[in-house]
Amino acid sequence: MAKLSIEQALLKAKWYAKKGDTGEAQKLYQAVVKAFPKNKRGKRGLASLGKIKKNNDQKPPQETINQLITLFNQGKFSETVDQAQAYTKKYPNAFNVWNILGVGNNVLGKVDEAIKAYERALSINPNFADAHHNIGNALFDQGKLDQAIEAYKKALDL
Repeated sequence: MAKLSIEQALLKAKWYAKKGDTGEAQKLYQAVVKAFPKNKRGKRGLASLGKIKKNNDQKPPQETINQLITLFNQGKFSETVDQAQAYTKKYPNAFNVWNILGVGNNVLGKVDEAIKAYERALSINPNFADAHHNIGNALFDQGKLDQAIEAYKKALDL
């Protein structure tokens, strides 16, 4: 933190949190709050990390995520959705699996199901920019342009 300005530390902490590295994000937020106990953004960041950590107690192995991405990249969308649905039962708080489920459903034209999956991802990790972007795409496909713009704005803010 000594080398970073407060603004840089907060931005970096937010970036770590978005990427799922809550440990690094927590260190930075704690350093900001320790140096400036009344800093509202630092306190809010720590509080949001607490919610993310609580929800991410059980994470799927990276191999699981890689497998889903590989299936998707091979164009096996139905298989991607089937596997992701199975993993959401095993890892109900894995926001990235819910996001992949949404992407698969969206490609298959199941836009409503895709939106539900993205919303579930965001209920677990509201700072997950990819899900905000993806829900924007799904809303755009439905012609809900104002809602899509709001989702894109959230993604950009994150």
